Amino acid sequence: MENIEIARIFEEVADLLEIQGANPFRVRAYRNAARTVETAGVPVATLALSDTDELDRLPGIGKDLAGKIREIVETGDLALRQELLREIPAGLVEIMRIPGLGPKRAKQLYDELGIASVDALEEAARSGRLQELKGFGPTLEAKVLQGIAEHRARAGRFRLVDADAYVRPFLEYLKGAKGIAQMEVAGSYRRRRETVGDVDILVAARAGSDVADRFVRYPQVETVLAHGATRCSVRLCSGLQVDLRGVPRLSYGAALHYFTGSKAHNIAIRTLGVRRGLKINEYGVFKGARRIGGRTEEEVFDAVGLPWIPPELREDRGEIEAARDGRLPQLVTVDDIVGDLQMHTKYTDGKNTVEEMARAARARGYRYIAITDHTKAVRVAGGLDAEGFRRQWTEIERVQREFDDLRILKGAEVDILEDGRLDL
Repeated sequence: MENIEIARIFEEVADLLEIQGANPFRVRAYRNAARTVETAGVPVATLALSDTDELDRLPGIGKDLAGKIREIVETGDLALRQELLREIPAGLVEIMRIPGLGPKRAKQLYDELGIASVDALEEAARSGRLQELKGFGPTLEAKVLQGIAEHRARAGRFRLVDADAYVRPFLEYLKGAKGIAQMEVAGSYRRRRETVGDVDILVAARAGSDVADRFVRYPQVETVLAHGATRCSVRLCSGLQVDLRGVPRLSYGAALHYFTGSKAHNIAIRTLGVRRGLKINEYGVFKGARRIGGRTEEEVFDAVGLPWIPPELREDRGEIEAARDGRLPQLVTVDDIVGDLQMHTKYTDGKNTVEEMARAARARGYRYIAITDHTKAVRVAGGLDAEGFRRQWTEIERVQREFDDLRILKGAEVDILEDGRLDL
């Protein structure tokens, strides 16, 4: 199992416990565990199946949650989640994700109006019944209806960060196939849209490659939808559909441009081609019957008199005009990041000391960092009280003297308590 799948089960348990009105510290423990698992730099499933105690030593995990991770890895689910789902309608979890709502309001809707699905929620909002409840006025009712529309528009799509968690290990697995010359993910994933639908992987491979067979044998494949010589399609256990398209090397650039999109951008490029007497499609760039380009994306853009346009800009929102006029923006990359203002250390739920964090930041070329460990309300993370922060800040000042090329700022992640006061 991928880390994100384990984390999602923990998040759902936290949601269900919160709807139930469980102890807030228990809820927070599951949320922290989900975050730890999702951001772990190694496959947590591998740690769970090993004979070491590395899993137990992950921040915020411990023996109890480590045991639950092992249960998830071995069985694919958690008995606690199934038990909670028998007690709480599954639709309440979906309802609490509608903007403007949350676990308390989802429970209120169920207890007072018997609402246990998004469809029932929409009907109640449109009929004005929500305004019968304490705290639900016309403004919130309108916000709920808008949130339902947005929720449905996202149905079947994955957040980019979640798609990354599924796609990247799949690509690493495919690299083990024989005869791959070029391989890239296209579509909205390559354009780095906020959400991703189906994923298209383009591959140019030499004769005799086993990439198609390897593709359908990926361990995370739940259903093989198609298995052909040039196109395969699978659905992963996560529900994400992934298609593999085999293309000739001389058409690879044209196919990559075509399947990256967007549709509006592609139409605009093809229109420019028509004005020059060219035909541009996924097979190449043609002047009459003669192929004049398409091996690379650069050849496609060059054919219409443009420089290469980064995938993130290909939405037909002025990028073509900007490229023609030499005004394409310089996109921000990881290399442009010069600081980090939210960092935890071993004082609470981090893995490293202040000095180790500073050295890692220096190695990345950062100019500043801020150490912002938890305050005391987060007991499961070992949150610090005032005296704890004084000790930490003394250490930060000592470490700062050793780093004249890095500014180490002092901060804290401070909880807002239920009565509105700050934890520290």
